[in-house]
Amino acid sequence: MEDIGIILKALVFAARRHRNQFRKGAEKIPYINHPIQVANLLVNEGGENDPILICAAILHDVIEDTVDSVKERQELSDEILEIFGKEILSVTLEVTDDKTLDKKVRKQLQIEEAIHKSVKAKKLKIADKIMNVMDITNNPPSDWPLERLIDYLDWSEKVVAGLRGVNRRLEDLFDKCLDEGRVKYKIM
Repeated sequence: MEDIGIILKALVFAARRHRNQFRKGAEKIPYINHPIQVANLLVNEGGENDPILICAAILHDVIEDTVDSVKERQELSDEILEIFGKEILSVTLEVTDDKTLDKKVRKQLQIEEAIHKSVKAKKLKIADKIMNVMDITNNPPSDWPLERLIDYLDWSEKVVAGLRGVNRRLEDLFDKCLDEGRVKYKIM
């Protein structure tokens, strides 16, 4: 029951932080659906049952996408540490981009740093990329031209290349989703 309790606490925390946010897709789906889908994917497709990993999946975009300053980032990190502990914060931070850096730099760092992540962070990152590729394929942002959609698929493949070797089921699902995206956008 303790594991369920911490997971539900993470859901409530993330829902509060993401309450006014929506995904970039044309359907404007509430943002909280994304971390829930990532956690669900880890459990029901990847066979993962570690509550630390599941909580980090639920919290994985909270720091990156709900604060605007370095000070707020630190305050939110401190709050997560106090509520959820060091391990959950650590995995969450491992998959959190530094928004003070230029977008191009952040994307390149994801590729370069992928191989050095912990096993839990690698699993989480693969699940996140699966959901993002699925969104790009099935509900792309209406203002993204075809070239940007294709670039995202190519970039995500490079990131996942450095994450492999931690969960074959997730890796196979990523490959399947990537292939579906490429078929849709007629690239192979």
